[in-house]
This record gives sequence, C-alpha cells and structure tokens, in this order.
Amino acid sequence: MRGEFLGVQSLLMAEVFEPLFEFIEENEIEVEDLWLDILQSALPRPMPPVAPTYQSYNDDGELHLPEDLEARSTYEAALERHQAKLETYMDASTDDGLARDYIRNFFDGAPSEHAIVEALEKAFPPFDDASGDQLSNAYFVAVQSFIEKFSLRYDVRRPSFNRRMAIYPTLPGLFTKMLRDLRISSAQDAALAALMAAFEETIRDLHDERLPRRVKQCIAAQFNLLEAMLSQHPNILAYNADMENRIPQGRRANTFGAMCDKAGVWPHNKVREAAKAIYGFASDYPGIRHGGNPASQLREVDLRDLLSISVILTGLSPYLSPSMDPEKIYLG
Repeated sequence: MRGEFLGVQSLLMAEVFEPLFEFIEENEIEVEDLWLDILQSALPRPMPPVAPTYQSYNDDGELHLPEDLEARSTYEAALERHQAKLETYMDASTDDGLARDYIRNFFDGAPSEHAIVEALEKAFPPFDDASGDQLSNAYFVAVQSFIEKFSLRYDVRRPSFNRRMAIYPTLPGLFTKMLRDLRISSAQDAALAALMAAFEETIRDLHDERLPRRVKQCIAAQFNLLEAMLSQHPNILAYNADMENRIPQGRRANTFGAMCDKAGVWPHNKVREAAKAIYGFASDYPGIRHGGNPASQLREVDLRDLLSISVILTGLSPYLSPSMDPEKIYLG
C-alpha cells in the first residue's frame, strides 16, 4: 500500500458513504436528495478537451498537414468522449439514485489522488447542511476512520474560520510522494532509469550486510543519479552549450558542485552551499566517490549516515529535476 487513497478508493463508498446513509435511517434523520447535493457540491463537472491550434491551412481553408489532421482526429474523438461523460453527468444531476451511482463510479475511476481528496473535502458541507453537527460529525469521523484503517498518510482537520473540512498530507506522505516522483522522473530517461535501479539495488544489498562498504555504495549510487539528473537540467544544458559555442571554448560545468553554481534553482546561497557541502563530503570521504582524504575521516560510516544523507539528497531532488512537480507532490 502506498499510503494514498489511490489503491483503496473503490472502498470509499462501502466504508464512508453507505454507512452514513445507514446512520441516517437508524437515527431517522430527514434528508432529501443528499446524493444529488454531494454530486453537485463535491464532484467536478466534466471539462471539454482543449481545442488544438493548427499550423497551416491550404488555399481552400482546409487542413492539409498530416500532424494537423491527426490533431483534429484526436480532438474530435476526445470531444465525443466528453459529450458522453457530460450526458451521464447531466442525467445524474437530476436523480438521487443516478447521482449515487455516478459518485461510486467517480471514486472507482478517480483521475488523481488530488481529485479524491478534493471531493472528500467538498462533500462535508452537504452533510452539514442536511442535518448540522450530527451528520457532519459522523462524516468527519467516517473519513478519519478510513484514513486510520488503511494507514493513509493524511491528517484530517475540522472546519474552522469558515473553511471546509481539510485533508492534509503528512510529512511521511510528502516524502513518499517525492521519492515516487523521483522514480517516475528517472524512468523517462534510460540512463537515469539505470542509475535509479542501481541505487535501489544498493539499498536492497544492505539487507544481508550492513557494512560500511555497502553504505558507501548507497551514497555513491544516489549521488551518481542526482548528478546525472542535474546534468540534464535545461539551465545546465544551456550553459554548457553556450560554453561550447564560445571561441575559445569556455569551461563546461561537469561536476555536481560546478553544476550547482550554474543551475540557478536555489532560493538562497546557503541552500546551494549546503548541497555542495554534502557533495564535498562524498568526494572527500575515503571510498565513496574517490579515494578521498583519509585525514578528514572522523569515524566509519554506518546506517545513521545512510538514512540522514539519503533523506537530504532526496530532499534536493525537486531542485535538480524540472520534471518533478512540487505542487503535484503536495496535492497528489
């Protein structure tokens, strides 16, 4: 389990919503069209696809380029699918039973983690409007119990200062999402994917032998990954291209430290210097990236160093990879 709603979203109806309607019946709470209210308040209306921009028309005002014709065909197919979804949504918006089925299908096929979280947050007001604290408290407890039952990495907060119920990611949840996004980002490039696989292999190798040699291999493998990732950053590619085109050629940024100086991604010089300082440790400590300087070694590395440095380096990854989306990591 990933600690997210995705993966257990098909259980939301049975674990959260349907017990609430049983609670309504048992306590003889009078509600009317509550499924409709939830649908209209919490679920998004299907959005039409974005129309493409075509490159060229012939003298008769018709598309003629193969890529334009393909774009139009793709758009028309997407528009047809949208129309079908919109009709289903409109039908559900007029019948409480159809609304319930629509909500079930929405959660079963939710497009993203954020869509689920947002729908659960927005579903609070309909329960509150229907029967005040009695029903809204029951809904809050149901969502909270679901999160606890499935060990989801979220906290749920009651409404305050005219704000709706809120579901916040926890720090463990953010780190898990960031690590997964790092894996997804690396998978987009064969070389990065190989380095990511090598890093994960060194982590697995520690299971049988938690020796200093294996800890050094883990740290080195993660640095290899992040250094390769930073080398593909658009700012670094542009800088190195500019250096190559100069006469005489300028000095390219090839090391992690040099690329940190040219990346232009840091909020403050001290953050940049912290990244370079960790790199300096890996370069200076004997047996990690190079022979190093034995006189600089204060003690042998152990699992403390693996855990701490791996967390620090993972935390730097959103700076180093433009393909990682911080907002998506936070919101899901």
